[in-house]
Amino acid sequence: MILDVAGSNPVTHPIFRPFKEHEGPLMHERKDDLRDIYQGGDVDFDKDFTPQIAEEQLEVHQCNLRRSRIVSVFSGIIVVVLAAVLVALINRDFLVAQTASENDQTANESEAPKNTLPADALWIMDAPVTATPDEADAQPGPKPLSAKWIKAAATHIIMGQRALALKQPEKALNDFRKTTEIYPDILGLRQTEGVLFLQQKDYTEAATNLEKALKEEETFDTINNLGSAYIGLEQYDKAEHYLKRALEMQPENPGCHKSLAELYRKMNRNDDAVYHFEKYLDLQPNDLDTLQTYALYLTQLGRWKGAAASLTRLTQAVTDVAPLYFLLAQVQMQNQQPEEALQALKSGVQQIDPELARVWLQRKEFAPLRESKEFKALMTPQEKANSPQ
Repeated sequence: MILDVAGSNPVTHPIFRPFKEHEGPLMHERKDDLRDIYQGGDVDFDKDFTPQIAEEQLEVHQCNLRRSRIVSVFSGIIVVVLAAVLVALINRDFLVAQTASENDQTANESEAPKNTLPADALWIMDAPVTATPDEADAQPGPKPLSAKWIKAAATHIIMGQRALALKQPEKALNDFRKTTEIYPDILGLRQTEGVLFLQQKDYTEAATNLEKALKEEETFDTINNLGSAYIGLEQYDKAEHYLKRALEMQPENPGCHKSLAELYRKMNRNDDAVYHFEKYLDLQPNDLDTLQTYALYLTQLGRWKGAAASLTRLTQAVTDVAPLYFLLAQVQMQNQQPEEALQALKSGVQQIDPELARVWLQRKEFAPLRESKEFKALMTPQEKANSPQ
């Protein structure tokens, strides 16, 4: 049916009549086809639906979900534990390495000098400490000016300086000698070698090296040490020559005065020895060993006033050595000073046991004192200690 546009009346046409006649059967067939497509057959959903099966499937799904959660939690715990163990192992290895590093650093600090090698000498730490086979097997005598021997000489020089800093004089001397064996004319080592030989009391080698050092440069230390070397060789004229030259360079040098005092004592030039002893002790008043040597020297010379002065000064500094007090007492008896002698005896007997004190008090030097009350007072405790019970 078609509407008339002008009058809005339905208009029939013969072509639409067959469709209307078959409209009912066609619609029923289409519905049946759609039902066959979506149902795949004659299925009654309301009749076939079972809630129990759905609940079982839901329960299985929830069970699987719980199982997955448990597995996930357990896996997470394992991962956390493994991570903690790994961190602990890393920390342990780090602490062990740090402790080892600190120990090595402490050991190195105890062995190494405060002033380490300069930057331009650090390469020596990678060089062999001992001589290379070529150096060990080489023929004795000067070596050619080659890179190999220059490096070998430099190695020994730097290792010798390091040994000196570590207070290893024997090792230092060994390295320096190897250097001068490679290059005998090398400058700057003979002075050090001479001093090291002097410390070892090898006076011949000391004098030889110091003479070579003197040709390189005339310094006070070289000349003064050369004088000491010749004292050791008992070549006193040469020793005096060099020591006087040194004294001209440094008139107030204590070591030079001490060397001259020792030299003149050996030469029996007593006045000169006394002069230089006095001069040295004025410059070094705290050298008690030299003061004791000087006091004994004056006692041997019979110069009692000087000996008494030196011993008095010594006992004021050292108060617990009984023989010094007894020696002072003897010297004061020679000086006709009985009161000072008694005072020294009193200090001496307090330092030792009664038997030994009694032996000292019975010496003949103290015979003029035996009738004095003070001396008898000193003897009484000793006699009581030695009387039979």
